[in-house]
Amino acid sequence: MKTKLTSIICSFASLVRLTLAVVALLAAPAASRADTIYVSDTGHNTIKKFTSGGIGSVFANTGLNEPFGVAFDSAGNLYAANGGNNTIEKFTPGGVGSVFANTGLLNPTALAFDSTGNLYAANWLNNTIEKFTLGGVGSVFANTGLSYPWGLAFDSAGNLYAANGGNNTIEKFTLDGVGSVFANASLNKPFGLAFDSAGNLFVANQGNNTIEKFTPGGVGSVFANTGLDVPSGLAFDSADNLYAVNQGNNTVEKFTPGGVGSVFANSSGLFGPTYIAIQPGLVVPEPSTWAMLGLGIPALLALRRKRERVNMRDRGHTSSNKPDAANPAIASLFQPCSPAVVAGH
Repeated sequence: MKTKLTSIICSFASLVRLTLAVVALLAAPAASRADTIYVSDTGHNTIKKFTSGGIGSVFANTGLNEPFGVAFDSAGNLYAANGGNNTIEKFTPGGVGSVFANTGLLNPTALAFDSTGNLYAANWLNNTIEKFTLGGVGSVFANTGLSYPWGLAFDSAGNLYAANGGNNTIEKFTLDGVGSVFANASLNKPFGLAFDSAGNLFVANQGNNTIEKFTPGGVGSVFANTGLDVPSGLAFDSADNLYAVNQGNNTVEKFTPGGVGSVFANSSGLFGPTYIAIQPGLVVPEPSTWAMLGLGIPALLALRRKRERVNMRDRGHTSSNKPDAANPAIASLFQPCSPAVVAGH
């Protein structure tokens, strides 16, 4: 009984060592995410889906009428503001759509989720922001300080920011809906909003064909002024690259954190695109990591089997459990468990 228990303990210890080795190999090189980009193709009444490599396809084309804002909930469902029929449509990850809300809306544009799963919609024609519970029950969140709101975005503290296209300002609302002006300089028809991982707010400046960057304190500067043609929706991927929808030339522009721009999508059949949402993908190890796993793990297992054979052959000799002099770290990690040690002898 004691020998069997000792064997179980040894096997478990070996499994732990091997698991730690696999984790170390996976964590060694930097990993990337295969994000998926969704764009409301307003002119075509569709929502387009793009891989991280820019390959596009139609995600949804039913139940849509001038789709504007798009946003994901925590379960991966996509919500779209239907500006043409005053509804909000909900799509499952498989693209099956249903009406989420159809009351209290008048030409809804931007959408944004708070940290508890409530959905906020910018009501463009009646200058309000509606709040919807998980079950689709709506109420007015804010109705002051708004003038044709186009963009919405939450900061990490739960404050909601709204781009006022009518008076060229950015309004900031607390959790209770109390509003104040966050920025009112260098803005000309502000549209889409997005926060980077450092808490800076980026604004699509449609009238100037620029993207403005504002620090958490409200200090603004020009982030990008090339490759833009009536920029509208903005969104960041998991690597802090900024994507901007160009409504004027039917493209999507991608900017590195340093502001270097390139065309992400320009031959995907977009017509009058407006908003964008990005769904982070699973962590994908770099090719070098897969190579390490493919070559390293079999080698480590072979080393373990070799040492087990040596241990069985030389059982009883004090030198049998000594680490290999050539590589003591590897040898100690994959050295077979000694029953004597486990038993305390």
